[in-house]
Amino acid sequence: MGLFDRFFGKGRKEEAARTAEVRGDLEKAVELFHEASRPEEAARVLVVRGESEPDARSRLLHYTRASKLAPEGTQVNKTARLRRAELLLALAGDAAVSAVARHEIAEAARDLEAIGEPLKAAEAFARAGDTEGEARALQAAGDVERLEFLLSTQQHEERASRAREDRAKDVDLLIGCGRRREALASLDELLGAGDGGDSQRSLAEGAALRDRANGLRARMVKGPVVAVEVAGERITFVLGAEVVIGRTEGAIRVPSNAVSREHLRIARVDGEIVVRDLESRNGTQLRGIKLAGALPVHDGIELKLGREVPLRITPTSVVPGAVAIEVAGERYVAALGPTSLPLPHLELAAGADGWIELVAHEGHVYLGSVELVPRATLLVGDAVSVARGAPPALRFVSTNA
Repeated sequence: MGLFDRFFGKGRKEEAARTAEVRGDLEKAVELFHEASRPEEAARVLVVRGESEPDARSRLLHYTRASKLAPEGTQVNKTARLRRAELLLALAGDAAVSAVARHEIAEAARDLEAIGEPLKAAEAFARAGDTEGEARALQAAGDVERLEFLLSTQQHEERASRAREDRAKDVDLLIGCGRRREALASLDELLGAGDGGDSQRSLAEGAALRDRANGLRARMVKGPVVAVEVAGERITFVLGAEVVIGRTEGAIRVPSNAVSREHLRIARVDGEIVVRDLESRNGTQLRGIKLAGALPVHDGIELKLGREVPLRITPTSVVPGAVAIEVAGERYVAALGPTSLPLPHLELAAGADGWIELVAHEGHVYLGSVELVPRATLLVGDAVSVARGAPPALRFVSTNA
């Protein structure tokens, strides 16, 4: 180094850098070493600074800067990459890592592999979910026992994955033909089996199964109120042998303070449809007179719930023997018994678990080109027809479950 450079050029910067390092001003030392074209020294100081930094994220930042600054192949470069990789693994811990963290850990694994730390590289590849990289690192380390275990585990996971794929295809068939209850049970069984391992692939497959099961549950048609489109007309059915109207209880809810929690019941008694007030606080009135006992509907009646909310009950031709219930701006159809649909031989029924089923007593019912089973569990969005590939005759649009 020439005398001029030593006192007036880069040599002077280097001396200033070492002075800054001695007095503990490491950031200034890094800056001056960089200006003096001594990247290896700047990286060395960054490693020192990282080792003295109490905050893990700040420490990681220093190691990352050092690994990029130090020339490839130098001891400082190797040390910085090693420290960075070890810290990334420590920060990842034993929990499932995010996609961003997984990318960083995979990069650290490749660094460890490149600087001749195959066992640590294998650990990092495992955390990143890279089985191929893990196997390569174990082979480089000569760890035959762990390599054989990894390969046998991978084979087991592949067999389990193929089995889950086969079961998933079975679930598709069950959903398509209307056996949704069995499909959901199959998904729950797959999730509860716990044989998928903890690889990234297995975790992703488990998440997909869980999303699918949750999606089925969210679309279950459950009673007692079911909305159906028939020939473009929306009909809201109320299933069951009786209909209770109340503010917070019953099949039909009326959000009015004039209405009691359970206010009025509509039922079929000895073949006749009658209404009865359920000892409500404000009563039920017929032309201003408080209702006492059971009142037949006959050709239709108009009542007031709690002297405020109009209620109209009339026979309807939508379903033979049913009544239309108009209250709070909504119109419902109640068969007060088996609920036949406005199509021949079709009926709605509630399963033991509350899941509404479409019952076909005769003929065939299709979901697109797939024939439904005679007692199909329904999902919101189902559009069924009475001929294969024909336009939908019924569409189940909502449920109050």
